[in-house]
Amino acid sequence: MSDSFDPESGVRDGFTEVTTQSWWDRIMGGFVAALIGLVLVPVAVFVLYWNEGRAVDAIRALGRGAASVLEVSSAAIDPAGEARLVHLTGLLKPGTPAKDPVFGVSADGLLRLERRVEMFQWKEETSTTSQSNVGGSKTTEKTYNYKKAWSETAINSANFNARNGHQNPSMPVGSQIFSGGDIKLGAYRLAPALLERLSGFTALPPTGAAPGGYQPGDGGFYRGQSPADPAVGDIRVRFAAVAAQTVSVAAAQAAGTLVPFVDANGYSIALIEPGDAPAAKLFRDEARSEGVLTWILRGVGFLAMLIGFICMTRPLAMLAAVLPFLETIVGVGGFLVALTLSVPITLLTISLAWIVHRPLIGVGFLLAAILSLVALRYLAPKRPGRAMG
Repeated sequence: MSDSFDPESGVRDGFTEVTTQSWWDRIMGGFVAALIGLVLVPVAVFVLYWNEGRAVDAIRALGRGAASVLEVSSAAIDPAGEARLVHLTGLLKPGTPAKDPVFGVSADGLLRLERRVEMFQWKEETSTTSQSNVGGSKTTEKTYNYKKAWSETAINSANFNARNGHQNPSMPVGSQIFSGGDIKLGAYRLAPALLERLSGFTALPPTGAAPGGYQPGDGGFYRGQSPADPAVGDIRVRFAAVAAQTVSVAAAQAAGTLVPFVDANGYSIALIEPGDAPAAKLFRDEARSEGVLTWILRGVGFLAMLIGFICMTRPLAMLAAVLPFLETIVGVGGFLVALTLSVPITLLTISLAWIVHRPLIGVGFLLAAILSLVALRYLAPKRPGRAMG
């Protein structure tokens, strides 16, 4: 173990820990990884299948919503829109502006107010290097370094490997978002679920006096000696807000309140955008967002499946680890096998989900799955014996 010290404080700022894992322990670890893989693969299949069903429900609900939405005026509540999906545009403003009860920060017309709190804290950073040894053992060097940084999340220094001289105090107050009261869009009240979808926060420097223990600084309030030279435990608080503005909404009308509209398949429609936006744009933008989410979850499902299959091959790699170059060869082979399985199974799962919900698109995915399997088998290196035959 090697250490480094801060010459001014004499505190250990970093150290390197060297450990060696035996071949037998690595083999046991490989079997544990295989068990994890056996769980990961079915979970990935479930996520992929569920995601496609969610995507189909979103497409259908948004399509029905765009075709049936009723245009109403924000000036007066329209009885024809009761219990229906409506679209309207108007000035969104609060009856009482959003206010931070701790710091007293507020301003006229604030729909939402964000308080962002950061504390200057110790942070533990780790880096790891490993080397496989002849005989199957593995030597690992893990280096711990300690740095000071601003963080919005409290860092628990009790979990540090070198706690002496790196203690973080508790945060006296946290980040939070506050909403105004009696939010109205013309004659309609707006449910909190819709207001929470309205972002676009802009910085709001506080104009009032700083509370006890704080001073103006760094665009907000500061607790500490000097914002230019922070010390561990210093606090800085900044604010941002969403002000009253013209917005466009597509939601359900319920007794004079705009609330999320629930489609027949259970999908919730609660659309809000700044400005005068037609209903078609609101639904188009939401469909685009749903498409992005669908692809993100597809990627998550595929990666989980790939990792799961790689985990299943770990026992073989560990058995071959008696010679490091054999471990590398088996590891590369395990990755190729995992890839060869993950791509077609991912596409097959997606295709089956779409066949259930939308057969024509599902058949397209099924063909893609078959083609990917054929392509991967064709690209896989052939054994010498097969090539000669």
